[in-house]
Amino acid sequence: MEFAWDLPEEGVGIIRGPKAKKYLEERGIKADLDARTSLERARSESPLRLYHADLELPGKLLGPDEDMPPQRRYPLRGTDEEKLAFEAEKRFKIAALAVETEADRVLAKAYLEMTGKTIPLLESNSLKLSEQIARARQATLALLSRDLTRDAYIPRFRSQEIPAEGATGYFGAPLMPKAMEWPFWRSAGESRPYLFHSQYRTADLPAAVKAYLPSDVEAFLVFVNPIIEDWPRLPDNPPFVVRFIRKGEACAVQSMPRCEETPPPARAVTDFCQTRDTAALMEYAARPDAKPELADLADGLFWQYHDLFMSEKKEQSFILGEEGIEVPRESPFLHWGGDKFLGEPCWLQGPEYQFDSEGNPMIAFLHIAYDGVPDLPRLGGDLMRDGVGIIWLPTHWAPDHAYESQIRITWDLD
Repeated sequence: MEFAWDLPEEGVGIIRGPKAKKYLEERGIKADLDARTSLERARSESPLRLYHADLELPGKLLGPDEDMPPQRRYPLRGTDEEKLAFEAEKRFKIAALAVETEADRVLAKAYLEMTGKTIPLLESNSLKLSEQIARARQATLALLSRDLTRDAYIPRFRSQEIPAEGATGYFGAPLMPKAMEWPFWRSAGESRPYLFHSQYRTADLPAAVKAYLPSDVEAFLVFVNPIIEDWPRLPDNPPFVVRFIRKGEACAVQSMPRCEETPPPARAVTDFCQTRDTAALMEYAARPDAKPELADLADGLFWQYHDLFMSEKKEQSFILGEEGIEVPRESPFLHWGGDKFLGEPCWLQGPEYQFDSEGNPMIAFLHIAYDGVPDLPRLGGDLMRDGVGIIWLPTHWAPDHAYESQIRITWDLD
């Protein structure tokens, strides 16, 4: 990171405990030793290491010029008494004793006189940890934005608007090529139609999304298999059927044939929410573009910086585009597991990045999740789908081959 914490290389000690409290009371010094100091409040947000000790011999806090005595091994299967004895004997090497109040100064001097140690005193306020943490947060935001998140485009629904014929939207009756037959799944002697999931006109897509499609693609359709659990055991029943519509193909509206469940009503996609999106940062090392020097940092951010990401409620408000909703300054990123174009895959079982026959990374183009999109109810019965699927596109298209044969599909069951 391009700033310095100005923290000592070793830890910092604080004198606390029953004996310290009694020492102050005997001298008429009023102090609440149970209240957290500024260093203790900032510890979880900084690399600061704090160690506590009471006024007793031998001193548990060793100064910078002292040698650390041999440490006993922790008794993993020991009794509670053995573990307490271990903790009582444990020593810590520190660079300084923290001093924040007059009571701290009295206790620090008493500790040094009692133990005969030589340990510098450190004025807590001189560390300016609040300023350091603010700078660290800005550096973290910049790093997330630059290296650990990707642009994603999420379908937006502002009303119950029904899409016009062939328009971009979910469910309803697709505008299909006349030469195309409705896809069916077949299993255990049964055969039923796929659910029509969504239809996208190339002209309606954001430019960054459209750039990954061949120039002669006018639209594409997505059908979802309601018995996804049987794939890949039954490879003829893939989770999705994708059909690209090339310019000039004759098309007609077709309704879903003989479906026992009532398909959900059609919903128009009014526009797309563009955002910086990330999935599981702890899977960062598996990304094809991962930088080794960022792997540990990404893992740490996943566990420690949850506040940088929107809450689930804020995510939905932001994506729906409700009036007055803006990107929260303090939590500007989101971890979106619903339907989206591009962005970073949301893995349930583990990373499955795809590569073409020449070893080139494929593009995680369209994510289709069991959560779907806000404002659309989850499906029930035979139309239910569990998990997260991704349609992968090649970086280079072969125009003389069917486009459908050049994509790949992954599906993660929850």
